[in-house]
Amino acid sequence: MCEFLDQFWKHKLFLDKEKVIIADERILAVLVCADEENFDRFIALSEFRQILHSLGLRADVFSIQSAQIGIINALKNAKISKQKLLKNIKLIKDENIISNEKFIKLENFINNLSQELNFNHQTSESKHDFFHDKIEKLNEISKIITDLDKDGFFTQRAQNATQKIKELKFNVALTGVINSGKSSLLNALLGEKLLGTSNVPETVNLTILKHAKEPYANVNFWNEEELKQLEITPDNEHLNLVGSSKKIKKEELKNYTSAKTKISQTVKSVELYENLELLRDNICIIDTPGIDDAVFLREELVRRFMSECDLMVHLMNASQSTTQKDVEFIKNSLKNSHIVCLVVVLTHADLLSQKELSEVIEYTKKSMEKEGLRDVKFFSVSSKRYFEGKDDSGVSEFKEYLYETFFGEDNDKSKLSINAYKMELGAVADEFLRQCKTQLLTLNGSNLELNKNLNDIKEQKLALQNEIKNINETVKFELDKIDVDSLNSQFLLTLKGLANTIKDKVINENAYQKRQGKSDEKRINYIIQSALNDGILNAARLSRNEILRQITSCTDTLNLNFNDLNIKVDSKIFNIGEYLSKQNIVFDYVKICTDISKSLKQKDQSGVLSALDEFLKDKNIINFAKNLAIFEREKFQAQLDENLKTKQEKLSQNEKILSLELKNLNKTSEEFNEKLNQTIKLEAELEGIMKRLKDA
Repeated sequence: MCEFLDQFWKHKLFLDKEKVIIADERILAVLVCADEENFDRFIALSEFRQILHSLGLRADVFSIQSAQIGIINALKNAKISKQKLLKNIKLIKDENIISNEKFIKLENFINNLSQELNFNHQTSESKHDFFHDKIEKLNEISKIITDLDKDGFFTQRAQNATQKIKELKFNVALTGVINSGKSSLLNALLGEKLLGTSNVPETVNLTILKHAKEPYANVNFWNEEELKQLEITPDNEHLNLVGSSKKIKKEELKNYTSAKTKISQTVKSVELYENLELLRDNICIIDTPGIDDAVFLREELVRRFMSECDLMVHLMNASQSTTQKDVEFIKNSLKNSHIVCLVVVLTHADLLSQKELSEVIEYTKKSMEKEGLRDVKFFSVSSKRYFEGKDDSGVSEFKEYLYETFFGEDNDKSKLSINAYKMELGAVADEFLRQCKTQLLTLNGSNLELNKNLNDIKEQKLALQNEIKNINETVKFELDKIDVDSLNSQFLLTLKGLANTIKDKVINENAYQKRQGKSDEKRINYIIQSALNDGILNAARLSRNEILRQITSCTDTLNLNFNDLNIKVDSKIFNIGEYLSKQNIVFDYVKICTDISKSLKQKDQSGVLSALDEFLKDKNIINFAKNLAIFEREKFQAQLDENLKTKQEKLSQNEKILSLELKNLNKTSEEFNEKLNQTIKLEAELEGIMKRLKDA
């Protein structure tokens, strides 16, 4: 449809893609021949207007383009004869009503139509879904607003709303143990053997697949603080890459990710950009590492990306039983995340019979239900069968499920985003219409109506204040969900474990020294101080990461419900030591070292633990998680206050604009009548847009 309109019309209008027109092929041939070049000539003919009237159509561009779409749909469904239609188009050409060049274009388009329909049932053009249908209609409305806005006052807002919906991503996280078949399934979904080749990162634990017209890769490197925590020292040759990102060609990727290269250990993640059909629909795929990586920073990186995902796809080998590790990983991933749907995909389905496969699915389902994991969608796939061209691979069914999940009417994220887009366009069109009505009132000198508009502005101000109140209430509700007591309890539990660990280290070191006939109190003091310092700081980092995850949850809720807040959480690396210093928190290591030394001399092991417990009961330590939560909440509240201030300033600016227009009455200018007529026409068009928005 779009290809046809692109060939024969400069401007495509807001059309019903499902329209079908069935009539005599002689009449339909005339309609198909109308285009941008001959529209004025055709519409001037009473015979042509009679054809439109007989089909219940108006004599305008919209009706003609709509009819042409209806004819194409009729051809697709074999409701009219392609041969008869082409025969009558040729008769029109023979009468020199259309050129031979135009006839050839029409003939090629119609002849290729059936071939085009069968090209690929998975292409974007063949998918009819709630999300894309709604967005297409709203995009058309946004373009109309932009075209009508001659002064450019509303263009940027409409374009920003359109750009925001274009940037909306649907994130899929693929998880599973090593050799669960993630790469094979991804290749099948993408329709290309992209992974599992020399391009696959050997050492990078996280790969993000995104869309771009030209393939390339982004390599992201650990920063200095992260490298310290990983105990990695980069060589001098690659120091300049620490904490940076580098854009490279796809074929160069192995130079950065191969385990044979020195630079590979400094790579944090890789973003692969490909011009593939599945990614083109704003689907971003996050290929996570195996679920048994014990490195803290890598685990945190995966958790951060998981928290941004809409759909979690967990892969299990169909020939292996569900493990407790799988279940625990799924439960932990779903906690404090926005994942709205969990799918379990059993891979290597070709290794089992249909009966065996059914038994595995039933067993896996029951295992998960025992752990409270219900409403899980199950699929069984065989990537091997897919690439062999067999119809029973299960890949197509799973891919259709992905599209329905993201772009179907039941997807909350789709509906919220569409409603936000629709509301913003409605707000722009409404303000545009009010400005237009104000201009009409100014031209007619109706101060009474203008004053009414000023009252409307005041009501808008009150509405904004109510919105701010709702935002604050939502913030309070969301932030109140942060369980400070639980955070503190977990923090204290970690400290208790730390005390036992340090006690064992000190006692073992003391025993070792005695066996060696040594007495190195300085070394024991060093062990106590470094273990306490590192342990407290690590526990503090864990607490802050948990607080940030919960604040991020609040932020996402606000951004989805209040369209133009655009709040972002500051999740950069946080120097815990510097924070403690600013809070004047200093640990007295001298006393605890003295107390432990005394207990060791008295051979009192319980005294060692008591000294550690006493040290960790310091109010600055036991209240740390609570104080840090308050600190992060206050920082978040300050950012929100700044955003609300911007909203209030915008309203004041609108009041000034309206007041200025009241002073600019000019009934005597020569342009008065022309401007009045143009404004009346603009008002009618804007009211039409408002009606379309209601129906969109």
